[in-house]
Amino acid sequence: MKNVSYLLKLSSQGQLTLPRDLREQLQVKPGSRVTVVAAGTGTLKVSSQLPIEKYFGALRGAWTTDGQDAAEYTRRLRNAMQPKLDREQ
Repeated sequence: MKNVSYLLKLSSQGQLTLPRDLREQLQVKPGSRVTVVAAGTGTLKVSSQLPIEKYFGALRGAWTTDGQDAAEYTRRLRNAMQPKLDREQ
């Protein structure tokens, strides 16, 4: 991705409009969320990736106990805590 500068005008409500080619480059549409980081005096970094998204899946398979992953452990624990139905009614 090449570095391109854009001159944006701040509205009276404090809003900025992203130019079409920048929206296309970031792959954002109306209603999309973007991350803006103040990277120094007068410098903003804009990203279409939300901060938490970079961590999604990072710990998959990292936790196991007795050969069970976290999802299986949680499923068994939840099932054990569910009230038992009396099937002899």
